[in-house]
Parts: sequence; structure tokens; C-alpha cells
Amino acid sequence: MAEFLILRHGEPTLRGVFLGSLDPGLTELGRQQAAAIRIGPELSIYSSPLRRATETAAALGRPFQALEQLREIDYGPWEGLSWSEIEASYPLEASQKMQDWLGYTVPGAESWVEFQQRVAEALSKIKTPAIVIAHLGVNSILRELITGEPAMEFRQGYCEIVKLSL
Repeated sequence: MAEFLILRHGEPTLRGVFLGSLDPGLTELGRQQAAAIRIGPELSIYSSPLRRATETAAALGRPFQALEQLREIDYGPWEGLSWSEIEASYPLEASQKMQDWLGYTVPGAESWVEFQQRVAEALSKIKTPAIVIAHLGVNSILRELITGEPAMEFRQGYCEIVKLSL
């Protein structure tokens, strides 16, 4: 079995909101988290092209390949908003989303199906052994594609590494 690791980026400067395709960098703590990561030289490194992931990848001190398909899901008009702001500004859409989180797509946002297809395309490009540095949503789909475990049950802290078997 080939080694396949998924790593969530370090702590971003913008938190408490739906980040999606927004592109904040890392906090000082996020940079420290990234600098503490140790991986073997046999691993290829792949990253989301978003800054919070590329800054994490760069901290490893080795070349990496950024794949556009590893971007986090695009939440459209909800990006940069907290859940309470979304409920206040988009009450009907928030209610529909809560009833069917993966099935309902906010107008102007990326659908879960489109997102899954994009991440599956990225997975097909990754040569193992590898580490992927991406986002909670991306990593939840990678795990689901590899293990069959539901994406909605996935949890991962900043700079936490999860090992999967291919």
C-alpha cells in the first residue's frame, strides 16, 4: 500500500467565517504549526493553490506542486461571512442548507457534486507516496474517495496529518 497523507493548512488570518475560495495567508501560529511538520523525503508534496495551503507547503522546505483542483469549495456570496451573518442575510437559503447540507447549493456557489468531481480529478493526478496540503472540505472528500467514510463525519485540525491507505 502506498503512503498517502492529507494535511490541513495552518491557522489562517481569517477565521470564524466561511473561507471557501478566499485567499488569506497564515497567522504567526499557523506559520509555527507549518514549520513543525516533519515528513519523509520519499513523499511527493501537492498543495491547494490558495495561500494558506501554499504557505504551509513552503514551510516544508521542499518543492511542491499546486493543483487547482485542490482549492476549497467556493461558497459564493457566503464567503467571508459567519453563520450568524448568513442566517441574518440569507434566512431562506440558510434554512434550505441546514435541511440538506450537501444537496442544496447556494445560488452563485459551487455545488457539492461539482466540488467532489474536481477533487476526484486532483486525486487522479497525484502520484504516491504523497502528502496533500489542502482544506477541510477537500480533505473530507479525499478521505471519502479513498475509504468510503462519509465526508460529513470528517474532522481535522489545523496542520493535522491524517494517514490514508491507497
